[in-house]
Amino acid sequence: MRTKAYRALAVAFALTVVGASAAFAAGPQRGKTYEGSVPSTGTRSEGHHVVKLHAGGSIILRVAGNGKSVTVSFSSSSPVLYCNTTKSLKVQTTKPARISGSGAFSASIDERFAAGPGLPAIVQAVSGRFSGSTVSGTIQTNAAECSGRTSFSARVR
Repeated sequence: MRTKAYRALAVAFALTVVGASAAFAAGPQRGKTYEGSVPSTGTRSEGHHVVKLHAGGSIILRVAGNGKSVTVSFSSSSPVLYCNTTKSLKVQTTKPARISGSGAFSASIDERFAAGPGLPAIVQAVSGRFSGSTVSGTIQTNAAECSGRTSFSARVR
């Protein structure tokens, strides 16, 4: 009889450890930087057509030391756009975004072609979910006739 009770206790303990490790893997790695290439294709908002993106560089996600927020930016001065432009970005403005207990976040990056005050020419809405050493999600570009949506993934560097 005692053996059955010990076995049940051992099984319950093992399930608790497995559940705790799965929950830990769901969130981001605290204080780490995730980086991934900006995608090369996306879906244009107006026509729902998959098109080649006019962008470059990387998407960079910096997780706070406490693991509760993330700051998202792009390494390139070429914006993620669904049409051609010869302009380079001069300003990217972002604020830390809250990371939920499940690892989900939603961030916004305001981008301008000129330094100084003013409304952003482009707003990149980045949302995703962390899962241990990886993060994946979508980039929604809001830029007049150059808007669209694409997916991204990044890994801890």
